[in-house]
Amino acid sequence: MRNIIYSEIAPDFLIQGLGLHLEGQSGWVGKIGRHEVALFLASEPPILEDGDLQVLAIGLAPGGKFRSGDVLMAGSDELLDRTFQALDEMEQRGVVVSLVASDDPSQIYVAKEPLQSEVQVWKEKKVPYICLLMVEPISNDDQAKLVTLVRKIMN
Repeated sequence: MRNIIYSEIAPDFLIQGLGLHLEGQSGWVGKIGRHEVALFLASEPPILEDGDLQVLAIGLAPGGKFRSGDVLMAGSDELLDRTFQALDEMEQRGVVVSLVASDDPSQIYVAKEPLQSEVQVWKEKKVPYICLLMVEPISNDDQAKLVTLVRKIMN
């Protein structure tokens, strides 16, 4: 399976933590277990090819209702399930949010317009995806937790 990481956060900690390397013009790539990984910046979204792939979008969410370092997430069912399992193992709190405004008062909405349009493309192509939004500010420990979470989701 090929994993695409789509990051709006400066990727240095992801590159180091996931053991990625620069490969010519194709960007940062590597392997986690038997799965290929490619890292793209949100400013340069990937062109998704057909095949066995999944997308992990990494971003930031403003503080407010949530604690710094909390993980907000939106995604397809399978990857949400895997993410909850990983969060349970890590004893980390996760909250499911919507990237689309709703009249339903029980829905927690996070405004991420550029990400929302990418999610629509992933849904149309039936690509499994998970959006992991870390509540700002994020510390070095939070970055390490995020790398661990990404690794667990991919395996």
